[in-house]
Amino acid sequence: MTGPDRSPPLQAVAIVLILVTITSFCLRSYVRLHMVKAFGLDDWFMLAAAICYILFATVVLIGVHYGTGRLSTDISAENYSKAMQYWLYCYIWYCWTMIFSKISIGIFLLRIIVEKVHLWLIYVALFINVLSGLAFFLVTLLQCHPVSYFWNKAQDGACINVDIIIALTYLYSSLNIICDFTFALLPIVIVQGLNMNRKLKIAIIPLLSMGCIASSAVVVRLAYVERFRSSEYLYETTDIAIWSTVEAGLAVTAGSLACIRPLFKIMMQRIGWNSDAYFHPLFSRSDDVDAEDGSADNHSVGSASTTKLVGPGGIMKTSAFTVKVEEREPAPPAPVKHADGGPSDGTENLGRMR
Repeated sequence: MTGPDRSPPLQAVAIVLILVTITSFCLRSYVRLHMVKAFGLDDWFMLAAAICYILFATVVLIGVHYGTGRLSTDISAENYSKAMQYWLYCYIWYCWTMIFSKISIGIFLLRIIVEKVHLWLIYVALFINVLSGLAFFLVTLLQCHPVSYFWNKAQDGACINVDIIIALTYLYSSLNIICDFTFALLPIVIVQGLNMNRKLKIAIIPLLSMGCIASSAVVVRLAYVERFRSSEYLYETTDIAIWSTVEAGLAVTAGSLACIRPLFKIMMQRIGWNSDAYFHPLFSRSDDVDAEDGSADNHSVGSASTTKLVGPGGIMKTSAFTVKVEEREPAPPAPVKHADGGPSDGTENLGRMR
């Protein structure tokens, strides 16, 4: 039986997103190395994510070459085994792409967040996401014993029930969605509290919240998870492969584009928007301080934000504080004493001048 070849869409998506991912990370690297001159820990994790994604997409393309997206009757037994082998490799690089990209985005947000409750939300989201990612990686890698039984059923071995893989996929996908939306909503809360015009807020919020774009692919993929049960594994799971490729690629791309602030400033200046507020210390890696002063009665109150280096990776931590300056009456001059120790009212000096 010959069926339609479903591999061309998967092949096209993988090629396009490899190029997009490389381009977006190069833009991020250019900004960090040449404009900001601070390649931090979040950049290193995104570099790891980009490398893992390139390996993931490459493995996808190799799998397509051997038979991913086609019916088992349309390919040789040897090629079917090879395609299944590269499917397992896709699991591996997909997991590490997602883990590294989430850590990078989390560190980026930790650098600009001040409120303790928001910090804890990021820490909890990161912990859950990384833990679930590691669990998903280990279960999928070790789902068969020996591991090679996943692609070579001619040998003795066994695999865990597919229901476990399906349930774990649902769980991991749900946690990814929660993590992404947590990372997306916090920048909105932060930017809403900044003193900048509405146009700038509208422009900045999507830029900082781009990490949630990958969730759209996760939501779509959920509709196809049950296809793991199919006997025509390589053919029926093509949609899962497509949307996993999209998800991982968007995670790296969106995470990189969220950090091209200086390029964004130049672009906004060219279209006539004042973008100085975008360089509010909340988003800066330098030791800048910005204060808004006001007065009431006999004192002035100012709020300020500053950043300081907190780690060897070049990550800057933002802190906020309030400055209160009291105005006091000048102290009266100290009395001048006579040689005999008595106080002087100043007439002695006046007499001498006369």
